[in-house]
Amino acid sequence: KQLPERTELTGLFVEKPESVVGIADVTFVVKVDSTNLTCKPTMKWLKGKWMDLGSKAGKHMQLKESYDRNTKIYTFEMKIVKVVPGDAGGYRCEVSAKDKCDSCTFEITVEAAEQEGQEDILSAFKRARV
Repeated sequence: KQLPERTELTGLFVEKPESVVGIADVTFVVKVDSTNLTCKPTMKWLKGKWMDLGSKAGKHMQLKESYDRNTKIYTFEMKIVKVVPGDAGGYRCEVSAKDKCDSCTFEITVEAAEQEGQEDILSAFKRARV
């Protein structure tokens, strides 16, 4: 049995996630117009090429979805609480509904909030040793 071909459809996303520099919490929002869809779209959040983040959901990574009946827009959110260096990298979200699918990529760059303070302590320590 041959799988139905997925037709790449641009314009499924009404709002796409933007790449961010994460210091504390980051939230990515995707909005999907379901006006022309025959069924509820499914959203997959992926890190790198293949790691499905659905199984990683918990305190650190929270996935939410909601639906607005008036606009027929699904809103999917991925929130990463207290971003750590391991969260940095390329991400992709894929939305699919029967024969229609769309995907987009975004990145997280992580910067430690207390990095400046550490440098000050280090430089103060170096000065003290001289």
